[in-house]
Amino acid sequence: MDETAGLGKMPEGKIPELSLMMPAYNEEEVLPLAMKEAFEALEAQVRDWELLIVDDGSTDRTPEILDEWVSRDSRVRVVTNRPNRGYSRALIRGFLACEKDVIFYTDADAQFDLMQMSELYPLIADADMVAGYRTGRQDPWFRLVTSAVYNFIQARVLKVRARDVNCAFKFFRKSFFEKIRLESDGFLIDAELYARADRAGLRWAQGPVRHRPRVEGSTTVKVGTIRETLSELMRLKRMLD
Repeated sequence: MDETAGLGKMPEGKIPELSLMMPAYNEEEVLPLAMKEAFEALEAQVRDWELLIVDDGSTDRTPEILDEWVSRDSRVRVVTNRPNRGYSRALIRGFLACEKDVIFYTDADAQFDLMQMSELYPLIADADMVAGYRTGRQDPWFRLVTSAVYNFIQARVLKVRARDVNCAFKFFRKSFFEKIRLESDGFLIDAELYARADRAGLRWAQGPVRHRPRVEGSTTVKVGTIRETLSELMRLKRMLD
């Protein structure tokens, strides 16, 4: 069987099939917008789709908002972690729960224009993973500095040359997760994705995506200090080696 059949090709101008997966933790303020935009982007760009949200033990109205969407459309699914298990474990569970041949993940914070999915999707024809890198990044200056330092450190430790490691705009072939096993339990899940892809001989590509400011809520993803980042990276390196 040709593993690449149908991947990257867009008959009638639409992506053939896609699982869009979003982790969400206490996102009641921005979640209605994120769900609306995801639904509209899928309807406009994908023929056969599912929208999977991983509720990572939310304690606000996130579960009620998701229940409303599930009742509207059977293509919307929710899996729930109880208690909260953290960003990495939410992503891992979501990746394994997706059912379509191509998986796309983004965060439930509406900071990307999901209408750009069709722009990067064709790259999956020649890759196992396609990652966006943020242009015109709309984050506070201290996050920009932290991100630059993090990209530099992980490149030195893991030997991965990615422009924007933590950009939450990524496509994967479903087979990607049959060839690697993710083990991150901290905040380095994206670094592990790149590192395991490289070590397994999998192919990845990158493309630009526009970044938008958060309109509601605040990030709940833990950002480590430089010391914590180095410690986590060395632990990840030992796992990989």
